[in-house]
Amino acid sequence: MAKKETKKEGIARLMELAGTKKAGLTAACTLSVLSSVCRIIPYFTIYRVLQELIRCFSSGEPFTFASVKWLVLLTAASAVLYGVFAYASAMLSHGAAFDILYELRMKLMEKMGRISSGYYTSNTQGAVKKLLMEDVEQIEGFIAHSMCEVSAAIATPLLTIVILFAVDWRLTLVSLLPIMFSFVILAMALKKPDGAQLQKNMADRKMKMEGTIIEYIHGMSVIKIFGGTRNAFKRYETDMNAFTRSVHDTAYYNANGMGLYYAFFGAQVLFLLPAAILMLNRAADAAEVLPKILFFLVVCAGLKEPLENMMNVSIDSTKINVGMKRIDELLSEPEIELAGEGKMMTKFDIAFENVSFTYPGSEMYACKDVSFCLAQGSCNALVGPSGGGKSTIAQLLLHFYELTEGTIRIGGVDIREIPHSELVRHIAYVFQDSFLFHETIEQNIRMGNNNATFEEVREAAKAANIAEMIESLPDGYQTVISDSTGLSGGEKQRIAIARAMLKDAPIVILDEATAYADAENESRIQEAFSRLSRGKTVIMIAHRLKTIQNADNILVIREGKLEASGTHEALLETCQLYRDMVSANERRDHWTMRKGGTAT
Repeated sequence: MAKKETKKEGIARLMELAGTKKAGLTAACTLSVLSSVCRIIPYFTIYRVLQELIRCFSSGEPFTFASVKWLVLLTAASAVLYGVFAYASAMLSHGAAFDILYELRMKLMEKMGRISSGYYTSNTQGAVKKLLMEDVEQIEGFIAHSMCEVSAAIATPLLTIVILFAVDWRLTLVSLLPIMFSFVILAMALKKPDGAQLQKNMADRKMKMEGTIIEYIHGMSVIKIFGGTRNAFKRYETDMNAFTRSVHDTAYYNANGMGLYYAFFGAQVLFLLPAAILMLNRAADAAEVLPKILFFLVVCAGLKEPLENMMNVSIDSTKINVGMKRIDELLSEPEIELAGEGKMMTKFDIAFENVSFTYPGSEMYACKDVSFCLAQGSCNALVGPSGGGKSTIAQLLLHFYELTEGTIRIGGVDIREIPHSELVRHIAYVFQDSFLFHETIEQNIRMGNNNATFEEVREAAKAANIAEMIESLPDGYQTVISDSTGLSGGEKQRIAIARAMLKDAPIVILDEATAYADAENESRIQEAFSRLSRGKTVIMIAHRLKTIQNADNILVIREGKLEASGTHEALLETCQLYRDMVSANERRDHWTMRKGGTAT
């Protein structure tokens, strides 16, 4: 039976993530250890100088510089080498850290493009942002600084202790007694599972609180208008209080242990003085013992700092481990994989065969046993009550989610056998609220085809009825899109349509693309749609039924099921739901408001 591979954690996992930069990190850590050695050398040279001074003083011999010249030179050399090694270590570690940061973020972004969209519905924006920004940044800081400090924090106290033992083993044991006692206290505190759970709860509640903060920032205009009371912030207040309580509980849980730890950790001199006095009283020659005592008083007072660094690094590594676990959770998310060997599409008819789907974590079907066929080059519409599953059906075609049951085929090929890059290359999707990046207008349109010439970008803008508006801007196509650009919703939508036109995909999905447009923009968008749709297999999701009455095929969706399908005329005769929707649309189009009366 094969031995189960143990998943690496902590620094071992960090080195695994470092990949090709592992050698640079190893060199940086080695240089950090060498700098620690150089840092300790002056303590040894000072001890030898003290020996010489006290020997001369007790014997009455004159003290000469020549007797300690080599010690002075060694001290100066060690100081210079300490600076050189520390600088080289910092340069290597920072270079490796930024490279690892870049590679890790790219790996995470690529992974996020391959996993199910259900990941984003079950995680808040704040949680995703914290993972990509704070958790990764925390790792960068740990690599750039703490990784080398780990090596130095371990090497410095160990080398110091070796030197202390070489000078006098009895004073060394006395000096280490309070430190060992404080380590036992700390180990007992860290070993308790309740403490680890409290740390995890604190991290989880912080992440939840940050997600809520981001949500409320995005919805602040709505809160101001409709929820200006304290109740509007109830969930924010609840999450904030939960995080505060977790910090309070963690602090109080660790208070006694950490208090004892710090009390003993810095008490070396208190233990050392009685031992030193006892040694002096029993010594045959005080001149031999005094340099040792002075040396221990100097070194042990400074021993606290490197040992504290070691403990702080240990605590930091625990925090890093929590962040790395979250990163590993994302990296281990199941990807939307091919069911067989990658196949290419040569035809673009669409077939749904008994398709059923439930969103992750939900037991209700978003669509149930849906079957239909759309001919290549046909114009098709999905209509029905809100929340009926129309957008879900369109997103399933893009393989955003794994099907619960059934099969979707394009040109006779199961979409699970089509590489995702190949699938999205042949589908253009114009969303209800198309997202434009904080880039130039040209770059936003060029996303449809990065290899397009500028003239092709302009032609796409003309076909989308947006070229005239773009060229009227001071910077034209080089205008950077932002809140201050002043583009209307309809203008942004036409830029998104230009992007889809430049892509020139054989399948086009239009998801409520005119929902927020005024009459003038809607007319221009409809003209752009007619150009975009020529010769393509088109799926339009619409609530305004007058925009799809000439479609080749209309699919009526209700509660995730296909209610009926056919042309506009056929559905008026056979489908009561469709007749009701048409009637409701007509009443809406004739709706008016009268002063002092009711709407008609």
